[in-house]
Amino acid sequence: MNNELWQKLDQLRSLPFSGEEGLANFFKKEGIRFSSNDLNLWGQFFVGRFGRSGGTIHIPEWLAKVFCTLAKEISPKLICDPWAGAGFLIEILREACQPEQAQAISQFRGMQEIGEALVPDVQWNLGDPLRILGESDHELDVIASILPMNMPSRQPLRVNLPSGEAADVDDDVGNQLLVASSMRLSPSGIGLFVVTPFVFSSPRSVFRRLGDFGIGIEAAFSLPSGTFAPFTSISAYLVVVRRKLLPKLFVAQLSSDTNTNAQILDNFREGREGGSLELGRFVEPDGFRSIDQLRAAEAFSKAESRFGTPAVELAELSDVKSTINLGRPGDDFRFQPLENVIYVPLIGNTDVVESPDDLKLKPQNYAQVVIDPTKSNARFVARFLNSEFGKQLREQTKTGFIPKLNKQTLKQLRVFVPDLVTQHKMLTVEAKITAEQTTVMALQNEVAELRRELWGSPNAIPDVEQRLDALAGRLAGGVKQHASATLDQWFETLPFPLASILRAWQATPSLDFKTRHEHLLHFFEAAAEFVSVILLSAFSSNEAVFAPHKQKLIGTLRKQGLTFTRATFGTWKIVVEYLGKQTRDLLRENGKRPEEARDDRALCADMFADLSLSLPDALSRKELARVISATNTMRNNWGGHGGVVGQEEAKLRNQELIAELERLREAVADTWSETQLIHALHCMPRRGLFENEVAVLMGSNNEFLKENRSMATWLDVECLYLSKKDSGSALKLLPLIQVGQSPKSAKNACYFFNRLEPDGARFISYHFADKPELTGKFADAAEAIKSLSDFPSEA
Repeated sequence: MNNELWQKLDQLRSLPFSGEEGLANFFKKEGIRFSSNDLNLWGQFFVGRFGRSGGTIHIPEWLAKVFCTLAKEISPKLICDPWAGAGFLIEILREACQPEQAQAISQFRGMQEIGEALVPDVQWNLGDPLRILGESDHELDVIASILPMNMPSRQPLRVNLPSGEAADVDDDVGNQLLVASSMRLSPSGIGLFVVTPFVFSSPRSVFRRLGDFGIGIEAAFSLPSGTFAPFTSISAYLVVVRRKLLPKLFVAQLSSDTNTNAQILDNFREGREGGSLELGRFVEPDGFRSIDQLRAAEAFSKAESRFGTPAVELAELSDVKSTINLGRPGDDFRFQPLENVIYVPLIGNTDVVESPDDLKLKPQNYAQVVIDPTKSNARFVARFLNSEFGKQLREQTKTGFIPKLNKQTLKQLRVFVPDLVTQHKMLTVEAKITAEQTTVMALQNEVAELRRELWGSPNAIPDVEQRLDALAGRLAGGVKQHASATLDQWFETLPFPLASILRAWQATPSLDFKTRHEHLLHFFEAAAEFVSVILLSAFSSNEAVFAPHKQKLIGTLRKQGLTFTRATFGTWKIVVEYLGKQTRDLLRENGKRPEEARDDRALCADMFADLSLSLPDALSRKELARVISATNTMRNNWGGHGGVVGQEEAKLRNQELIAELERLREAVADTWSETQLIHALHCMPRRGLFENEVAVLMGSNNEFLKENRSMATWLDVECLYLSKKDSGSALKLLPLIQVGQSPKSAKNACYFFNRLEPDGARFISYHFADKPELTGKFADAAEAIKSLSDFPSEA
């Protein structure tokens, strides 16, 4: 951090807010100028000073590097930003490319004055960018801009076509600027524009007519969701425009990882496809609508192999007489009662139901689809559309600025349905599962009733004890052994840092309840830290999103006398509760506009590197937070209990903690059957992909399996990651958990961050008795904790 700049900007806290003109005067008086080295600091300053409406979008450093890499390749002499804001992007490019002249256009006087103060080496022009571009006769080598997003235009833009005719561009301001700017490109020039997805998806978009203007889009790089948060959560693309027609469009997914982006740009430069969609595909320009559409096509191909049957459109399953009936507004409206039907929500992602009595939204937001019983069972279709994959298909089929299904898109909604015999077998097994689940729930209700009666009156003790003994007799033997065996099987699906502690608990003599309950307490404290590290890693992967939450989180910890520097069970409990709530808010659909809900869920998927959203969904559940809170309270209560813990007390504690373990198991369900903790051993770029050899850190065995994974990400050998088995992406974890060989042993062990020391950090192990703690510099961990604690980094 530039501490001198920070101190000068900090002076503004005590000065009255005097608007953009006053701010420009302050910058001039103090001799403050913008430098690309201070990009993040300036982004934080403008967001803090003006909020989301300040007019200057923060450019992440990784995206600035992509702009520079693309622009430098043509050695430009004249560059321009037609929507320059405070001039950060044009100055970044000027520093990198060293052109003869750099021009910035702003139609807002306040921003122009700030820009002239901060980036005086750029030539500033004040006025309507469309007018200024239209009056200019200079050819531009590079035009780069983050165009206004979804800003309606006041009137069509009249453009002279290469044929000599004139045409109107009746589109939003951003797309008009794209056309007007690109018409000023030199023959070898390049346009670099950030645009919204509606450039490709909207039927009214000028994208359909670019060929008429002699313009072609050479590449469309999808940007991660939340790239420009908190200014906007709208997803976006960086497009590369040339003043010529192009037969193919290169599509890829950029990320905040510089190695991944370097590989993508190298693939683009060399004209080759990457080993995965994220690293680059060539597509027909006219048919391109979104990178999500391409992902859906790939997912369909894999699903067809998995289901062993091709997908069919919903229209093929519908009864030709009744087909699809849309609901209507009004309290008097009722769907006609029909057999073998489903009700599909047109907005949101609530469940498909089989009865109008189960509708969660107003009837006008549903479509009644009558399924031909000779082709499928309606219940099977509903269950499929409510599956994780089915919900993804519904979401991808929606269209419009406000994503919504309609009669036509419903007909085109594709589903996987096997033959009727297979459907019947699957539904029969599903019914058996439901029956067994009902039996378990009945037992749980019986136990809950006994507990209520016991604590309702001491006189109930004899009766409750008699009934409890009878229940225990019915459950003795096979049921209890089965429950114990399934618990063992479950914890072998957990990541090694957690499974290893439960293995130590399991290996302890069955009557040593003191040691056993202490192992379980350690497990829950470790689980709280492990979940916290995942949540912190996901949110901190997007600094703009995390910044306001970090301040609130620090404030909450301070109120309770807690810190990250001396982390406790209570510290991690608060992190899980706070960030869990923020994650639920991102996943929530109720109370949001459909497009806002879609953007928030996409942002969450990017942050957790999980397109299915199953990981953030599981780790943000209230039930998980309740378990962590309950076990933290137990630990605090028992820690303050004086004297030696007797056998009966230790046994009771062990039983209470086992009950919480089962609740934790229910809360996270099968999350860890798909998501794995991995550690990179080495990486080699090969055939447009990164071939990562990884150790899979799952289960309690400290001899880790090795696998080769082709990914769109170069994994750092000094970091841990979470990744889906078949995913090309991974979530990089903060370095607060260490897994590796113990200094005194060849065995792999796990250590959790405990606190900062004067000369480094202290880590502790909850399962490895040979060396229960590690101390050392651990510079990465110390830096991560200082960043979370909002300590300024050294200049």
